[in-house]
Amino acid sequence: MLMRYITSFAKEVRHLNRSLFLEITSPDKSGSPRWLLLFTILLLQACVPENLPISVQPDESKIAVASLVGPEEIVVVSLSKSFSALSAEDILDISDNFIERLLIDRALVTLNYQGVTDTLESIGDIKGLYGTQLEIFEDYQVMELSVFDSTTSFSVSSQSVLQPAVAIDSISITRRDTTESFLTDVKLSFDDPPGVDNYYVLHMYQFTPPEFTEEDSTNGGGLFFQGNNYLIFERIFTDRGADENGRIKREDAIFFDSPVDSALVVLTNIDEGYYNFLEARGRSGGIISSLANEPVNHPTNINNGVGYFSAHQPRARLVIVEE
Repeated sequence: MLMRYITSFAKEVRHLNRSLFLEITSPDKSGSPRWLLLFTILLLQACVPENLPISVQPDESKIAVASLVGPEEIVVVSLSKSFSALSAEDILDISDNFIERLLIDRALVTLNYQGVTDTLESIGDIKGLYGTQLEIFEDYQVMELSVFDSTTSFSVSSQSVLQPAVAIDSISITRRDTTESFLTDVKLSFDDPPGVDNYYVLHMYQFTPPEFTEEDSTNGGGLFFQGNNYLIFERIFTDRGADENGRIKREDAIFFDSPVDSALVVLTNIDEGYYNFLEARGRSGGIISSLANEPVNHPTNINNGVGYFSAHQPRARLVIVEE
């Protein structure tokens, strides 16, 4: 089970590296009619100054970090090198081999928490992935990450707080009475940890290729992506909707066109910083859709690097889809 999660995590990191660390300038997205746009161009043409040569250097590469706390209290950290779209001849030609070359496989990775110092080991033959099993495991414990890459002499550090796991208490997925829209109603509820502000991300996967999901998001997959699990829904939210008993109830309508009568639902309690990170990632879109979006600066808690070191514990549940 652990290697299943780890393999899936490695694929998600490759997808994140495609979309997260590109600096892309978007074109103007005016909603004006064509004739008005043409008239404006002609009107301003005489006022346009002579073109000046512009030279823009791509940002230097940095260590990029992603992480999670998996089953059996194992911390998994992925390390790669960021890159700029300005350094690529054709952004559409970026391949998995190119992403593979960005992964860092000879780093010294240490984790400090509650007086314990752990050195993370490479996980099997999965390049750029490191892990260790925590000796002490307590909610809200502070964990400090240090990384030194001997091949580049780059070093980064970060700090994160272990968020308590939150499991779904009640959930139902029901297909609507239609054969065309494939809409399903998802209802779930769970108890919100008291005394602190909480932030969540909800994912839903189906086991056959979806017809209505963008190609870059299905190929990119997600935390539990295995080549046969397809991310069809992601939503981040806060605990502001909790009732007086500290219970959160959600209802969403999503597309679920799989003939398989089960789905994988994953709920994760995350910290505010990682919530902001995911919100920014959502605005930037995938590597292709980013070309039409405004540039987005992703929040980071990595000193001298990029990405996000997050100590979160996903909880998955297999749900039977009702007709």
